[in-house]
Amino acid sequence: MTTAPTTPHSTGVDPELIAYLDRSFGDLDRRFDELRRHFDVVAESLMSKIALVGEGVRTVDQKLDRFAGEVSVRFEAVDRRFLYLTASLTTRRRS
Repeated sequence: MTTAPTTPHSTGVDPELIAYLDRSFGDLDRRFDELRRHFDVVAESLMSKIALVGEGVRTVDQKLDRFAGEVSVRFEAVDRRFLYLTASLTTRRRS
């Protein structure tokens, strides 16, 4: 006659272990919540700073466009003066 295999008698999980694990995982959850809030604040701050940099770039771009327009107008005036001087010198040499 053979006997059925026996299994060790289970008394369950130690309540102190369960309490310890609950505390440990609770601490981890709180740490993750704090980290999440911290990174949300950091990300919001970075987005704000990036927006400021973008606005600064747009402002510099507008100033550069105005400057280029002013320089173009002044070069046209200088070109007209050179043309006038060249024409005057050419007329004087012929005389």
